[in-house]
Amino acid sequence: MRTLVFTVPLFFVLSENTFSISDSVQTEKHEINLTRLAFVSGTAATFIVAGHIQNYDAWWKGDDKVHFHTGDADGRKVLHADKLGHNYFSFVMSDVVSHSFIWSGVERKNSFFYGGSIALLFQLYVEVEDGTHPELGFSVGDAIADVTGSYFPLMQNEYPFLKNITWKYSVIKTGNVGPIHKTVIDDYESQYFWLSAKLPQMIFGSENFFSKFFNIAIGYSVKNIYVQNKHSEIYLALDYDFEAIPLEGSFVNSVKHVLNYFHFPSPMIRITPSFVGYGFRW
Repeated sequence: MRTLVFTVPLFFVLSENTFSISDSVQTEKHEINLTRLAFVSGTAATFIVAGHIQNYDAWWKGDDKVHFHTGDADGRKVLHADKLGHNYFSFVMSDVVSHSFIWSGVERKNSFFYGGSIALLFQLYVEVEDGTHPELGFSVGDAIADVTGSYFPLMQNEYPFLKNITWKYSVIKTGNVGPIHKTVIDDYESQYFWLSAKLPQMIFGSENFFSKFFNIAIGYSVKNIYVQNKHSEIYLALDYDFEAIPLEGSFVNSVKHVLNYFHFPSPMIRITPSFVGYGFRW
């Protein structure tokens, strides 16, 4: 997941106008706006290059390359929280780039394919490069997570039922960092990854306020990963569907869509390693 720190600003640079087109809008004729397409392509390329430079300085610089090999040392150290990170950030990068192509006039299905492919190719490039460095290695698990995250927006577009679920993210800073903490994204103990589902709406319909605006989410985090008693934590929480807010407009739609990438404070319970109830918590 360390490979994704420079993709986070990309989401917000490209997202200001890219979600103004409703998911329900389908146009038969597509006229590509070359100015917008050039802006989208140039911005994405700039951040990809910046991501390469950051990874080179933090992880690859000074290493003598070795024969390509596999490895997953980071995953074992952090109880595979990095896999959820790869999945989540690949998903968001793919979603933002895909909507950016739609904003540029590219046909919707093609946009999601291009967005997913760009996100995946960048992540796989980093994985392959890791495979030539002695202390890293190509992680098959990371690559699988990159694939599932990158092409999930495409699958949601192809199979609308999947729009009932989405991935979300939240942070509660702990300050517990270890030897693999070389970027802000490597602070695994502070990060929470959520799978949010429109269960109330699926069960009760969208006629009442609760089922329309609230989801149920299951979350995952890790603690004490740099000491002997490291463990994972699983949460069950109330979640919000910001896109259900009855406000429209290009900027408002963008804000609602971006807010849905994150889990905000809500009532929740911790299921493992022991039961704990919370009033409102990130």
